[in-house]
Amino acid sequence: MGSVDPNWLPFASMLTFELFKDSATPAPQPAQRNALPKPSTLTQPVGEDHYVRVLLNDEVLTLPTCQAHGKHHSRMGPSLCTLDAFLEHVAPIIATEEEYAKDCGTMPATFDYEE
Repeated sequence: MGSVDPNWLPFASMLTFELFKDSATPAPQPAQRNALPKPSTLTQPVGEDHYVRVLLNDEVLTLPTCQAHGKHHSRMGPSLCTLDAFLEHVAPIIATEEEYAKDCGTMPATFDYEE
């Protein structure tokens, strides 16, 4: 995830992804928004007002991709990535549907969230 510590994590470590929605502070509009890979289980559109924070063993991680201006929450700082910046950061390590099908078989069923 871009941590500065290259060592193995302690046994039973916990990686937490928090998703936030901020309707008061609009995020910047990235040009490559539609080009970023999205999980196939994400069936609802997600707006520019969504942010992700990553914690490792209850300590906030600041991802390198989220440090640039416009890739994090303007008031909360680089520890709160825009959803697009987070997806950009994890894109190289997330399997595409084709890669998953080749390596693992069929994709799991998508979840249809009803309101």
